[in-house]
Amino acid sequence: MAEEIASFYLMILVAIADHELHEEEATKINEITNKYKVEFDLYAAAEEIKREFKNEFNKACNYYISIIQNTEIQKDTIEFIKEIAYADKKLHDKEIEILERCRKKWNID
Repeated sequence: MAEEIASFYLMILVAIADHELHEEEATKINEITNKYKVEFDLYAAAEEIKREFKNEFNKACNYYISIIQNTEIQKDTIEFIKEIAYADKKLHDKEIEILERCRKKWNID
């Protein structure tokens, strides 16, 4: 379950990459977490990320990426990140950077 939770935190990281958690992104994250039947407070998770990592997105990203070792969860996470990145209809450089970092670390094309 730790890998799934890390996946959810990566989704939050993508959502707050522009320093805002948009309603469309929050809705999409809730849809995804509900599929896993996991109780997950995305607003508390966003606050935790901000508190623990401040504005160090790279450090946060590397931390959550390192937890996810299961190939299927890695592939799912890539797809989830894409959904979150496109949810607010604006693709930000930081969102692309996080996606590419995941792909590179996990050797996913």
